[in-house]
Amino acid sequence: MAPMLAPLKRLLLRMSGNSIAANLRMWSDWDWSRRGEEWTSSPQWKASLVRHVLEPNVPAGSRVLEIGPGAGRWTEVLQRRASHLTLVDLAPRCIELCRERFGDAGNIEYHVNDGRDLGFVPDASVDRIWSFDVFVHIQASDVERYVRQFPRLLAPGGVGVVHHSKDGKTRRGWRSDMTAGTMRRLCEENGLEVVQQFDSWDEGRVRLWGSEGGPDIVTIFRRRSA
Repeated sequence: MAPMLAPLKRLLLRMSGNSIAANLRMWSDWDWSRRGEEWTSSPQWKASLVRHVLEPNVPAGSRVLEIGPGAGRWTEVLQRRASHLTLVDLAPRCIELCRERFGDAGNIEYHVNDGRDLGFVPDASVDRIWSFDVFVHIQASDVERYVRQFPRLLAPGGVGVVHHSKDGKTRRGWRSDMTAGTMRRLCEENGLEVVQQFDSWDEGRVRLWGSEGGPDIVTIFRRRSA
């Protein structure tokens, strides 16, 4: 695609909403040369998120499902902690990039899905779910389809960490119609306990969107034990 046409195409895709088809086109055509680090505000910010959000909620040795790895921005951290890591992405290009990047890792399996289905993940085979910078772009009806499946694939007491839109649709970052309240409701309706929702960590010193208030939130939920 000609460089001048790329921003126009992205604009048109944003105008078409956060459908599965729009997401597939967007991330299949994305320039992944920076491996998704274009969304990392600084190395210090990423290190803080890993230290205060990822590591406390994804213990070493966990069986992890990552939804939407992109080019492996968080996969590189998860792979070192997980006993087994399942990567699922709507875009075949993203799974291809992850295979190229992590092909020597023996603890990863790779799947392309249809943007909704996790039927290939065995029952109670996952200790942790991780998804960052993904559900912010997925419309609420498709998020619901994912959440309905989480109790089946999570082991008892299993935990999910999902970054998603907080206040519904906004032009900032092409956010979807998801909200913090919607995620809480979906979790409660499907037997998941919401442990925490936050947009900052390290006692408020670090925020998802730097010093400014942003449109996103992280929800941590747990499968209730039988």
